[in-house]
Amino acid sequence: LFVGRAALGEKHPEVASTLNKLGNLFYEKGDFDAAIRVYKEGLEVERAVLDYMHPNITVTLTNIGQIYKLRGEFKDAIRLYKEAVAIQKKSLGNEHPTVSVTLSSIAL
Repeated sequence: LFVGRAALGEKHPEVASTLNKLGNLFYEKGDFDAAIRVYKEGLEVERAVLDYMHPNITVTLTNIGQIYKLRGEFKDAIRLYKEAVAIQKKSLGNEHPTVSVTLSSIAL
């Protein structure tokens, strides 16, 4: 991450990707506080450098939403899932399987 930031700058898609991979690692370790912090940092970079309908943004939104759901923070989880679904519907269409997967996350 340090090398990527030094070589590519703070706001670069590869930096966002690395942050999200680091978030996944923290998630798998059960360190949800660190995972959310890193995912949010990655989301900030994604929003700065990617199209607002880019699929990576929806993945990050649902990753954060999943942690909120596990913690019982349902309002925050639903807010993020709804944002992800709105982007997915615009970019993929209402009938796309990915939209259904995200909607099922809200239902569970």
